[in-house]
Formats: sequence, C-alpha cells, structure tokens
Amino acid sequence: MILSDTFNALYLMPGKVQHVHLYKIFRASFSKIPVVLLLIALLLPAPAFSLDSDDSQIFITGFNAYQKRDYKTAIDNMSGLLKKYPDTPLKDMAIFWLARAHYKVGNNAEAGKYMAQFLHDYPESPLKATVEDELLQLADKYQKGQPITAAPKTAAQPEIDKSAEKAAAEKAAAAKAAAESAAAERAAAEKAASEKAVAAKAAADKAAADKAAAEKAAAEKAAAEKAAAEKAAAEKAAAEKAIQKAEVKKSAKAKKPVAEKGKSAALRKKAIAAYKNVIDRYPGTPAASNASAKLLQMGIEYPAGKRTATSAAAGEVTQVFEIEVAQFADVDVELGPAAELLEAGKPFAIPMVIVNRGNGSDSFSLESGFPPEYGFRFAAASSPDVAITKTPALAVGEKFRLVGVGTIPRANIDGQKNSYPVKVTSSFAREASQTREIALVTSAPLLRGVVKTDKTRLLPGEKVSYRISLLNIGTAPARGVTFRLNYPPQYEPVGVPSGARQEAGALVMDGMRLKSGERQDVNVTFRLKDEALADQELLVRADILNGDLDKKESFVSATSVVQKVSGVTARTGAGKLAVIPGQTVSVPVVVTNTGNVREVFSIKATVPANASYNFYEDVNRDGKRQANEPIINHVGPLSPKEEAYVIFEIETPASAADGGAASASVRFDSENAPDRSAAVHLQLAYSRPVLELSLAARGGKLKPGEVSSLELNCVNRGSNLAKQVTLQSVLPAQLELVAADPSFSRFDNGVYVWRFDELGAGEKRNIKVTYRVKPGIAVGTSVQMKNSLSYQDLLGNRY
Repeated sequence: MILSDTFNALYLMPGKVQHVHLYKIFRASFSKIPVVLLLIALLLPAPAFSLDSDDSQIFITGFNAYQKRDYKTAIDNMSGLLKKYPDTPLKDMAIFWLARAHYKVGNNAEAGKYMAQFLHDYPESPLKATVEDELLQLADKYQKGQPITAAPKTAAQPEIDKSAEKAAAEKAAAAKAAAESAAAERAAAEKAASEKAVAAKAAADKAAADKAAAEKAAAEKAAAEKAAAEKAAAEKAAAEKAIQKAEVKKSAKAKKPVAEKGKSAALRKKAIAAYKNVIDRYPGTPAASNASAKLLQMGIEYPAGKRTATSAAAGEVTQVFEIEVAQFADVDVELGPAAELLEAGKPFAIPMVIVNRGNGSDSFSLESGFPPEYGFRFAAASSPDVAITKTPALAVGEKFRLVGVGTIPRANIDGQKNSYPVKVTSSFAREASQTREIALVTSAPLLRGVVKTDKTRLLPGEKVSYRISLLNIGTAPARGVTFRLNYPPQYEPVGVPSGARQEAGALVMDGMRLKSGERQDVNVTFRLKDEALADQELLVRADILNGDLDKKESFVSATSVVQKVSGVTARTGAGKLAVIPGQTVSVPVVVTNTGNVREVFSIKATVPANASYNFYEDVNRDGKRQANEPIINHVGPLSPKEEAYVIFEIETPASAADGGAASASVRFDSENAPDRSAAVHLQLAYSRPVLELSLAARGGKLKPGEVSSLELNCVNRGSNLAKQVTLQSVLPAQLELVAADPSFSRFDNGVYVWRFDELGAGEKRNIKVTYRVKPGIAVGTSVQMKNSLSYQDLLGNRY
C-alpha cells in the first residue's frame, strides 16, 4: 500500500504537467508505517515463559478426559507424559490413572502391569484404598506372573464431531442454568424445611408432653388393673381350694356305707352350690370353666343353655384344653440409595424405612457402627434435626420412615470407599434384629503442586525464576486454599505475583479456588544475594493448605546449586607516600575474600630498582610491624567475606634524588581462579634536605691591618627538613677574626664552627664574618678561607 501510493504520486502522466511536493508524499507514506508495525507486532507470538510446564498440562488434560469417560484420550496423554517426562513430579499419578483407564477399556494386562508398578513404587500411597478390587487382583496376578485374560471388548468410543461438541456445550449451558435454578429452588426449599422443622419441633415437644401425660395415666390404669387381677387371682385360688375340699369330701362319702346316703346327698348339694357360686362370681375365668365341667360330670348344665352339641353325654368325663397365641417379633429394614459421591466435610443423609413384621405392637432400637468422626445419628424423616435411638411403637405392618445423618470426615481422600453397619433390634425380643451395610464413596479435592525452576546452577547476583503449577486432580472443588511459597534466605524476591503478600521467608496467597481438573500457574522470580556461599543447594517449598478440610500438602523444587565464584579486594590507607631515600616504609594492606568459596591468595609485589621488600602478617591488626610477626608470601585460606591484614615493608634506595618519584604495587591472586586478582598501588615521592652554601665577599687586595667582611649564606634547597646543620670556617693564619654574626658555636685553632639544630625546606641562614689582615704580611701573599657545610636528614643520614 505504501509503495503503490508513493509510485502513483511520483508517476507523471504524459502530456500533463504535475507539481509533486515530496514532503506530502513522505507524509502520506510514513503515516501508514505505524499501522503496519502494529500489525506486525500483533502477528508476532507473545514471549513465552522460559519454564517448561507441559507435563502439568498434559496430565490435567488426561485427567479431565478420564473424568469424562474418554479413556482412550486419557491413556494417550498419560502414556505420552511418561515417555516425554520420565522424571516428572506427576509420575505416580500418571501411572495410577493410566492403570485405571486401561482397566476401564478392558486392557486387563496393561491395567495389571501399571497398577502393579504403582503399588511397588509407591507402597505408602493412600490412593490404594480407592482402587477397584478387580484391578487390585489383576495387579496381584501380574506380580505373581500369572496369566491375565482380556476382558470382553466393548464398542469403540464414538467420535465426537463439531456439531456434537456444540450440542454438548449447549447442553452443558442448559444444565448449568438448570443447576442454578435448582440451587435457588433448593435454597427456598431448605428455608421452608427449616421453618417446617421449627414448627415440627414445637409440635414434637407438645406431643412428647401429651405422651408423658398419657403414659402416666396408662401407668396408673395398669397399676389398678394389676391390683384387680391380683385380687381375682386370690379369689380364684380360694374357689379352687373349696372345690378340691368338696371333691375330697365326695370321695370320702363314696366309701361310706349306704346308711350314710342321706348325708352324701347333702354334700352333693353343697358342692353344686359351691360350683355355681364360682361360675357366678368369676364368669369367663378358667376357674369358672372347671366348675362348669364338674357340674357337667354331675349331670348338671350350668348356666342353662350353654351346652353345645359337642358336650359330653350325661355321665361322660371330658377335659377342656385351651391355648393362647403368643406375640412374636420381626422387622424389615429398607435403605434408600446414597449419593454416588459424597463430598468430604459435607453432611449426608441415608433414607431408611423400618417395617414391623411381627404380630404385635413393637418399637425398635437403632444402633450404628460408624466411627465417631462421622457424627452419625438417626432421625425421623419428619424431624431430621432431632436425634433418636428408638422408633415409636409400631402397629403390625406399620412403616416408620427415618434418615441416617452424618458428615463425611474431612480427612477422607478422594475415591475412598467405606462401609459401616446399622442395626435395628426389636424391643420386645432382642434376638429379632436386622443389620444393613451403608456403603459410602468420598469425593474430595486432591491438590498437587509441580515446582519448576529455569536454572539449576546459579551465580551470586543472578535471577532465577520458578513456576508453580497448582492442580486439583480430585472430583470435588477446592475452596479456601492458601498457597505459601517458602524460599531460602539467600533469595530476594524481585518478581512477586499479583495478590501475594510477603511474610518472613515466604510469599502467601489466600482465598484461592480450584475446580476439579483445574490448573493454575504462579510465577515468581528471585535474585540470588551476593553473600550466597558456593556449593549451597537451594530450593523452594510450596505448601498448599486446604482450610475447609484442614489438609496440607507440600511440594519442593529441584535444587539449584550456587556456583563457585572467586573474588578478592585489597585496600590501603596509603596511596601516596613521601619517603626519604633509604627509608624503610611499612604499608598496612587489608585483603578481603569477596568470593563465595574458601581459598588462598598469593602475594606479589613490584618495587623500584635497588629497593627491597617483605610481607608480614599483621597479627595485631595495628598497621605496625612487630618483632614476632612472621614473613608471609600468601594469605588464607580465607572464608567468604573474611579479611586478612598484611604489612608491606619497602626499603627504598638511599641514592634516590630529592623530588624523585617511583611506584610500587602489591597484587593478590586467587589460586582457584588466576584471572581473579586485586592490587593496591603506591606512589613513592622521595624527599630529602639539600643544603647549599654560598659566599659573598669583597675580593681584591687588602693591606695589612685593613678590615674586611664576608657573608656565608646557607639555604635548604631540598624538600625535607635538615637537622644538625654544621657550618665550619677555617680562618688562615694571615687573618684574624674581628666579629661574627651570629656568634660561632666553637673555636679551635683557627677553626670556627656554627651549628643549627634544624633547617627547614627553603629556609636560609646568613653568617656575617668580619676579619682583618694581620700586620707584617708580605705583599703578594695569597690568602684562602675554607668553608664547609654538613647536615643530616630525619633518618640520621649525613650529607
């Protein structure tokens, strides 16, 4: 587009005159350049994170395929993961799900092989309790080398085309909307149920009070009936005793002679009256029945009209046998279905129905074999919040609906299978009972973390990045998850993820949620501090805390090793030194191991010609050489950041001229890394006194007796102090001293000496001497006055 516009702008049609302004052309062209650059930037791929986390993605894809019953895809992903990443931290889970996927599609041999590998490599894994029994048997056969028969082949999984996927997506959306609507309805129903439960509880309290009153009245009635029954029993016993007495008398009468026949008739009459009295007083009782039978034996039917067609003929002896049907107990227990998966930490309810199959009214006690952590209890279906241990009295064939309510322990793992008994026992007959097993399968989040680093070898000051992949490979969502990344003190965070807070040695993220089959990545960057020591193995630990279930899982990264780094620095407070030629100078030097490994450093020096040197260990660290401090040629071994104190002693040449300069240096070389060294450089400036003597006098010829004078000038032209300056003047015999200013210090046989303690650099001293030619000196006599100067420097060297 740019080229064509430019071309058209520059193209001149034949026969036409056109004026083209170049700045307009370029303005039109370059105005489109930003658009093109923007398009190029959009087409370029975004820079990817340097850490490889494909294993986490492959695994989570295979896991989700298994949950959707797409076992072939699950097998492909898990197999590919193990081939591409044989040392992945997810290896145990990949083998586990690969075995289960093979089992689901009927590949029994492969299923047994991988499950046997899982059980062998990870014998302590709690996931063993979630495996199907048949799959465990296949693994056992594989371990024993027994043949494994293939399962019957099932139809291949149908291919899902795009339209099916779209339909599935629409169905999922509709299901989601329905689920949300159902959730709203369930919330309303729960609210109504709660209100109903409150009302039911009030009604139950009232019913309990009414029941207590009824039971009290029934107890009083039972006591009265018991007293009446006891009284009736006593009267019955008295009647039976009277009958027995009458029979005894009758027997005795039969043995008497015929003469007593009249007396026997009277006794018979009396017995009949007694029997009738029993029948009248205790009608319907066994005593009355016996009395009627006795009367029949005597040929008397009483009361009249009660005799049936089966009654014995007159004079026939009969016995009446009576039985009473006893109560027996029996019960049926029906369990309703539990949910396919029960979420850990959440309540569950198992519907139950108890039916009285006995032939009389009965109540039933309820017992559970659930461990205490389940908090299991029974409750009437109408009052699920009120725990019961016994049913109310049930009539024959009556049903009682109840629920078994509990909570799945938070410690249960995903897929855990448990079965516990419930027992229902008759109150009438304890031997009449039924036991049912309640089977539960737990659904729980199963959190895993994969921690990867982009570097396994680090240098101090370098940056290292970590990617932590958080995965929920359980069937339930994880809520209230806290992620805590613990890092060593050698690390300094420089790239903190959004939403994370920093604590002592850790980065923390709260309130995370992971759905089943979801993966979340957290990227963190650290800087390795300069003081990190060589060969240290550093790692980070990711703690994943599920607050809802009070569970904690920890996962560590691969170790990153701090590489060896050699380093040394040297420093001294003396950069430039003024020295007197011949002076021995002591220079204190401090050496520091700035590397991260313990090592030795050799010492080398460069000094001026004719100079000599030595190195001493500054044991006292006072910068002064002591007599007991040894000569050294190396320092160390020094630990990282450790310092050594050295004295560098140089003996300068005495012949060096004042104002001269020379350089000296000391170098410390690492024995581990010769290219790592440190040096201190010294500048030596030679400084000494240099005195000059000059004479100013009026020369010419002098006559005997004539007086003249001269002036001696002493100047320190050097850069240092002169001490013990001595000026000596020898006056010849032809001359005699008249005066001296200043006065001389000593005189001996014509030798005059002037002394000065010090003469600073640039300082000048003048001596004026007045003399006279002695009389009698012959003409033409040559007279000479000799003057000399001597001095010493601060070291005592004489000049």
